[in-house]
Amino acid sequence: MSHIVKLFLLKITILLFALTNAIANSNVSQAWTYGAYGTPTVFKVKPLSMELCESFDISTGICNGANDVTFTPNVTEDDGRCDLAGVSPGAVACTAAGTDGIPKNVTFNYMKATISRTMWLTGSVEPKDANGDTIQWQSNSNYNGNLSQCVTNISNTNTNGSSAPLGSTSGTPSEQAIYFLNGPGNDDYSGNASTASWSEARGNSQDNPQATPDWNAGCNSGDFATFQELEFASVSILDTAGYTSTTTSSCGNYSYYNDYSGVWQEDGTGNEITRQIIWQGGLSSSDEGLVMIYKLTSPYTRTSDTPPTLNMAFDVTGGLRAQFAQYTADEDPSPGTEFCTLDVGRPSVTITISD
Repeated sequence: MSHIVKLFLLKITILLFALTNAIANSNVSQAWTYGAYGTPTVFKVKPLSMELCESFDISTGICNGANDVTFTPNVTEDDGRCDLAGVSPGAVACTAAGTDGIPKNVTFNYMKATISRTMWLTGSVEPKDANGDTIQWQSNSNYNGNLSQCVTNISNTNTNGSSAPLGSTSGTPSEQAIYFLNGPGNDDYSGNASTASWSEARGNSQDNPQATPDWNAGCNSGDFATFQELEFASVSILDTAGYTSTTTSSCGNYSYYNDYSGVWQEDGTGNEITRQIIWQGGLSSSDEGLVMIYKLTSPYTRTSDTPPTLNMAFDVTGGLRAQFAQYTADEDPSPGTEFCTLDVGRPSVTITISD
């Protein structure tokens, strides 16, 4: 039996997502798609804390101004979860308490938000792009699989940070908990992080040398140094079929890894994806929440004695992302096994503070 290993990369970024992706197996013919997006009918997040910052340390993400203010999200129902899809785009979805602690006559530039690494979504995604056209296989040919949708399913779980979230290929969508995988962030290496706006941050290098594995060195000569910064995840359906995942010290039949350090990305076809986040922390197995830093559209200075109002409004259009995959082993007489993965897509957030 011949064993030809083909390796491809899957990079995941958070909140305004852009993934270059693939799944590959030895002794297998495979195909996979670039991401397709759908708008969920339920999109619940659980805010943990928020901080208004004068400045922050780009290497740690710690706010380091003399007057930084921490306040608590004011979500009392549904175990502290806020349904972003439950309001119209741009409407207020969540509020925060404690803004009376913001000092007067101090200028703040950044908002730091920590939210649960689990998000709860309901929805489905068709294998079509934003224009309604058939999405492309990685080989740049039209998708020719048999799946018409990828559906959220309450029975699909991934709560260990090391297993990719699978979607269901049929049925009625139900609320699925999507748990963000472990992976490095800007606290592991600065990457494209910047204290500037996202557009200015684009002037930084697109690539992070530490987060880009040298597959030739690792798989051909056994030098896995560039693998060490990564978190490789498993795909349960491939594991069950007998394939092995790449690790930090070996090349398996397929590779799937995560990287949260990119501030801007492309969608895999050369189109830039705007991300509002200028800094994002990595996730390890002990982390409860995602840490993200946004630059305020305009610096905020409190001038009134009245406690300011802080609102977060979201647009969840394209908030659910799916990949469609197909693999056929040499010994498998069927046309191929198809499955799909789901993750959070590209919701946008508007944070406003007013006196």
